[in-house]
Amino acid sequence: MVGTAGAMCDATQVKFEYEQRWTANVDGVVDGYLDESFWTGLNDLRRTSPPTVLDIERRADSAVVRLHWVLTVDLPREAARFIDPEDVAWVEESIWDLSSLVARVSFQPDQAAGLLRASATARLEEVGPDAVRSINGDLSVRIPLLGRKVERAIVEGVVEHLGEEAEAIAAQ
Repeated sequence: MVGTAGAMCDATQVKFEYEQRWTANVDGVVDGYLDESFWTGLNDLRRTSPPTVLDIERRADSAVVRLHWVLTVDLPREAARFIDPEDVAWVEESIWDLSSLVARVSFQPDQAAGLLRASATARLEEVGPDAVRSINGDLSVRIPLLGRKVERAIVEGVVEHLGEEAEAIAAQ
């Protein structure tokens, strides 16, 4: 499994990209991401708590995965006026189109919903003998003068988490 990440800033948000590659079958990778035991087995994560599985629903051509996460991240201390650094948590909802192997991901923060906005798209595809997942997302934190620092801290934690998640999929 190989992961690469990048983050770039624009005038309104931080955009992030992450690519994961496994020597595996794409269907096996998708099945892992749609398996409740995969999510409940994530116990040794450095930046996030193990997720709470809220719902996993699979139909013939679509699936929905809803997870609750808590991220451990060092935010600028001035940001504590706006965001409790001990409670950087959200519900992640991934809506999969199983025919195209694309998931639209939305994030609903537990706190400061008016200040935090994030979304992503994850695409799985076969590239030779490998399964490749490409994630493109954006994050916006609307805190005057501190937003960029908070965005970068959160994206750094999320990218580290994605690497751990990919390692867990590879180990299945």
